[in-house]
Amino acid sequence: MIRSIGLILSGNLASAALMMLRTLLISRLISLEDFGIASTFLLALAMIEMMSALGFQQQMMQAKDGNEPAFQGALQVFSVVRGAINALLLFALAGPMAWFFDIPQALWAFQLIALVPFVSGFVHFDLHRLSRRMHYLPSVMVALLPPVGSLMSVVPLYHLFGDYRVLLFSILVQMGLGVLVSHLFAQRRYLLRFDGPLILRSLQFGWPIMISGALMFLVFNGERAIIGRALGLEVLALFSMALSLTLTPALVISRTTMSFFLPQLSAARGRAGYAPLAMATLQVHILLGCVMVVGVALMGGPFLQSVLGDKYAAAIPLLTWLAVLQAFRVFEGGCAVVALAAAQTKNEMLANIVRVSLLPVAWLVVARGGDVMTVIWIGMLGEAAGFAIGLMLTLTRQGLALRPLLVPLCAAGVLMAVACWTAGQGVDWQVGLGLLALLVAVGFAMPDLQIYLRKRTAVGHLEEG
Repeated sequence: MIRSIGLILSGNLASAALMMLRTLLISRLISLEDFGIASTFLLALAMIEMMSALGFQQQMMQAKDGNEPAFQGALQVFSVVRGAINALLLFALAGPMAWFFDIPQALWAFQLIALVPFVSGFVHFDLHRLSRRMHYLPSVMVALLPPVGSLMSVVPLYHLFGDYRVLLFSILVQMGLGVLVSHLFAQRRYLLRFDGPLILRSLQFGWPIMISGALMFLVFNGERAIIGRALGLEVLALFSMALSLTLTPALVISRTTMSFFLPQLSAARGRAGYAPLAMATLQVHILLGCVMVVGVALMGGPFLQSVLGDKYAAAIPLLTWLAVLQAFRVFEGGCAVVALAAAQTKNEMLANIVRVSLLPVAWLVVARGGDVMTVIWIGMLGEAAGFAIGLMLTLTRQGLALRPLLVPLCAAGVLMAVACWTAGQGVDWQVGLGLLALLVAVGFAMPDLQIYLRKRTAVGHLEEG
């Protein structure tokens, strides 16, 4: 168990670090204007990917017949079709996006970036199938090797182009390597098999995930739009930097726990050990969210100061508040994993609707004189409400008890309140010890997680071939 979680976590951490290093390197090499142009490519890709995500990885790990070649072949056909449609949409939107961002000289680049979803549609799904049996090496290689290749390509591309094209072609390098590595580490022959009923079943599973992705795209970029429009680009830069530093660990946690717990929960579904495992999954997400808050509260400010100096010092007071906001997102991630194990894909979508519904409130408040902290507080309220809805849906639909979570949630609430109280004031050793003591208390309040950890075993689907 320790080896499996360590392998996934190290792979996700290394991948995130490499991506951040690539971004920092390119931002230092090219001009600010060129980096701004390059950033629009990432926005375009994120828009297409998040608004069309159908949860293929989750389907492969959750479905009882996810190990069958027919199921895998059908999903791979669906992936190719989705990639082709996304490529056509991105190509068609190239002109409007170049016009909207007032960069007509980059029209060809927006058209070329349409290759990314098309090529990514040919990824071999064997890495997801193998994750069902908790064999994670192929997934780690696909997460790790392409960013390494992309990072190594930056300097040669800079000497070749010297402008926004550096990021453009490094993205293409990463995507091409991702598909290649997925095939190199596959155990099965790549199969494309059209099966109408299976594709329809996949769509029924995935459409709530697609809606949820679209809602999250609106959240991530809606808040930036509100701040940039009403409070100015400097405040937007500070908010974006603080957000990226807190969002990255939250995403690493979510990707790691999804890959680790979903195969176990899916395999245990309908058995006596399912409820304790589900409760341990919910508890570990609460604990990891609290770990993130404490880590940001104690080290976020010094890290930001040492890496970027005084230029972004005004973002330091925002870090802990945004970490708490992301912690609620991590908490809700536990609900999403447990819900996905039972193919209940609508839960996260309903939770995200609450989050998005508060964006107009944030806009109205800021338009009437509110500041960036107002936006963060409204976002925290939305995330907390989304978590509460996701938790209640998961517990009631699966017949799980709330009682084992009450004490951990209360302890987590105290920890986050103390962390926010000290935000931006500088953390002395007494406050640091207090936060660490509260973190230990959160862990001690989780008997199901303690029992799970003492077993030192983690079992996914037990299939052959």
